[in-house]
Amino acid sequence: MVTFSQQATTPSAPGGLTPTAAKGANKKFLPLIVVAVVILLIGGGYYFWKGRDVKIASGDYQAVFLSNGQVYFGKIAKANASEVVLRDIYYLITKPPLQTQTPEATPGAQAQQPGYTLIKLGQEMHGPMDEMRINRKHILFIEGLKEDGRVVQAIMQAKAQQQE
Repeated sequence: MVTFSQQATTPSAPGGLTPTAAKGANKKFLPLIVVAVVILLIGGGYYFWKGRDVKIASGDYQAVFLSNGQVYFGKIAKANASEVVLRDIYYLITKPPLQTQTPEATPGAQAQQPGYTLIKLGQEMHGPMDEMRINRKHILFIEGLKEDGRVVQAIMQAKAQQQE
């Protein structure tokens, strides 16, 4: 005949620890877990706020395309999550051809393309300052302009004429 002992056994936690020993081990790691969570929150906040700034080389001309179809050329002085500050601003206006011709009316004639004129901001009737604060919500995208591009060359030419 087989006899069993009537000794009370306590269930053990994973790893062979009793429940009270497991609770003690959890209390030891609690400060470490709290510190790790705080570091993650601070790092995530920093990344969220600083990561939204636009990293653009200062001194370079940029083309800023807006949601209303306008495009401004200038140097970005400041950019953050809510606005972009543009200085030394230019924009293009189209000049229609002097005479509109249709190729059907004149055989061999080609339709004339409209011309463009580069305008420096500040020459308008209302006399704006040469600084523009643009709401980020209205910016579609920003492109860097090459030094040898047609727009930058036209800006340099306009500046040279102003100095003469």
